[in-house]
Amino acid sequence: MEHHDIEKAMMRNSRRGNPRNNSISRSLSRTTWSMEEVFSGGRHSRRRSSRAVDEDEEALKWAAIEKLPTYDRLRTSIMQSFVETEQQQIPQSDTNKVVVHKEVDVRKLDMNDRQKFMDKLFKVPEEDNEKYLKKFRHRIDKVGIRLPKVEVRFDHLTIEANCYIGTRALPTLPNAARNIAESILGLLGIEMAKRTKLTILKDVSGIIKPSRMTLILGPPSSGKTTLLLALAGKLNRDLKVRGEITYNGYRLNEFVPQKTSAYISQNDVHVGEMTVKETFDFSARCLGVGTRYELLSELARREKDAGIFPEAEIDLFMKATAMEGVESSLITDYTLKRMTKV
Repeated sequence: MEHHDIEKAMMRNSRRGNPRNNSISRSLSRTTWSMEEVFSGGRHSRRRSSRAVDEDEEALKWAAIEKLPTYDRLRTSIMQSFVETEQQQIPQSDTNKVVVHKEVDVRKLDMNDRQKFMDKLFKVPEEDNEKYLKKFRHRIDKVGIRLPKVEVRFDHLTIEANCYIGTRALPTLPNAARNIAESILGLLGIEMAKRTKLTILKDVSGIIKPSRMTLILGPPSSGKTTLLLALAGKLNRDLKVRGEITYNGYRLNEFVPQKTSAYISQNDVHVGEMTVKETFDFSARCLGVGTRYELLSELARREKDAGIFPEAEIDLFMKATAMEGVESSLITDYTLKRMTKV
């Protein structure tokens, strides 16, 4: 007879008024409840206890990192990994994954650790990139850091060029030699070749708002590239520029615009002997880390004062991408990972 049939029989006897059967029924109910707790509730409690142990272990690791000097603290983070161990308490599963928290030097990550970390943080680059940016924004907002924003304005911008006429404008070796000679004579005030004035941009005004993407549309030779070069402060000195370009109210001659903005040409020149990864790493080292290290220092200081433990994955990525002198950056790994997914 099944367990449910026994329980139904006990319930029928209880309705007939048999006290002995009533006590047996209550005893069976307690036994059933205790067995269900062992195989269901007990499992959940063990899971909760293991999760609490993992959180306590991570908190102890962060507390140990906070006691390090600032130089070492900004280079040390926690890497989480899963290790499969035998689980004897639950017969249904032979193995159980346990979280292991390991202190790592972000400058000395080996290939296996880098690959595991990237696979965990950016499983789907198109989706996880947005999640990472939101977590990054939440972390800096939590301690009250406001990232600087730049507003670019250009008022009544006019750009003109003096061009040669006819075959004199062709890029040939004789013309190049004549250009050199005429430039020398031009210093003496002697003009020999005939030129005409070409207006590339005429009385252009606009505002590029911060935290927005601006799209510039126009037909070929309409001045799109010239406008971008002018905003980046990389115009040819032979061009005549009228008007005003400001970054947050500062003119281009009042600071170094190349440290704030950059113009990326359509034609990139690479070394043929270098692989794609080596090219990215070389470019990253040439660009440097910018203000990421200063931001990380201020962020770590405020989190330490407020007693806030950061998320391990976000902290590791931010620290690894803010270190100078690293031969291979995690930004390169992320870029290659996203390219392979396209």
